[in-house]
Amino acid sequence: QWTTGESILQGMKNRGQLGREVIVGLGTNGPITDADFDAMMSILDGVSRVVFVNVHVDRPWQDPNNAVLANGAARYPAAVVADWATLAAQNPQWFGADGTHLAVGGSGAVALASLVAMTLSKR
Repeated sequence: QWTTGESILQGMKNRGQLGREVIVGLGTNGPITDADFDAMMSILDGVSRVVFVNVHVDRPWQDPNNAVLANGAARYPAAVVADWATLAAQNPQWFGADGTHLAVGGSGAVALASLVAMTLSKR
């Protein structure tokens, strides 16, 4: 859940464990809001780059959550979105029967890791 992610990142920040770049892959398990995004960015203040991985999930919050992520990234210079939703929709063979979960070490997991790495390298 998004709020759990906030708590984890706040704890890491408090312990001085956040890196210069942070990857956030949250929003698949429920709706998020602009206020949630702003709260996350408040926690991540001072981080040079935050990659938000948008969501691919057969739930009514997929598109609204992806809009929150896109709009939030547009408001914060340090934030960028890795467009997993588009890539995942083009490759349904990567997913298990639920259409959401990837096989560990499978081609979808490799593609997701590559997408995040490519997004991190863009400036």
